[in-house]
Amino acid sequence: MRRIAIGLSVLIGLLLSGNLQAARLAIVIDDLGYQSMPAALSDLPPEVSISILPDTPFDLETAYQAKQERRDTLLHMPMQPLKAAPLELTTLTDAMSQAELQQTLRHALSRVPNAIAMNNHMGSALTQNPKAMDWVMEVLEHQGINFLDSRTTAKSVALHQAKQHGVPALRRHVFLDHFRTREFVSQQLRLAIKRAKRNGFAIAIGHPYPETLATLEKLLPTLAEQDIQLVRISSLYR
Repeated sequence: MRRIAIGLSVLIGLLLSGNLQAARLAIVIDDLGYQSMPAALSDLPPEVSISILPDTPFDLETAYQAKQERRDTLLHMPMQPLKAAPLELTTLTDAMSQAELQQTLRHALSRVPNAIAMNNHMGSALTQNPKAMDWVMEVLEHQGINFLDSRTTAKSVALHQAKQHGVPALRRHVFLDHFRTREFVSQQLRLAIKRAKRNGFAIAIGHPYPETLATLEKLLPTLAEQDIQLVRISSLYR
């Protein structure tokens, strides 16, 4: 009983002092590289991370600018989707041999030299392929790169394969901008906040659309009053 009383006393003290850790929210903006870093994105807090497509006109420039802004950067690695779609210049597919797939991934990582993690662009087909994901995780393990599953399919085995290799791995919980309206982005951000409060943290992915960036500029300053802490995604891998 004495231990319970002490525990309750500590909890009450933390509540009164406001020292209980707020729920954490990480936001990643995908699909960078086809244009210079948008000014509206640079104006967002440095805790907002970016993910860069390799072999795009501004991949190295954007990676350098993100480093200057002290912003976490990810490699947004194109992977084979289930449905026919235009593929990026550098895309991992199930037709590749192990050597070809791994060399393509290593090359892509060289285009985003300061990446702390990799997440998949599309990939609803390839992330279901255990062998391909095993090859991907071998490279990430060797290079000390974390993994974020964009969860473009509920059948993804990527997280499981990452854990098999001891690669620190997380998953996306909310997409912010299926529809490019401020109302929809606001709705999805509320969903991410709800998820963070329920589970302690949440990861939301969006895109550098003007509507998305404008909504984040308006709403991110309100997170603290909702007991939400905006964090770098790298902090969630610890």
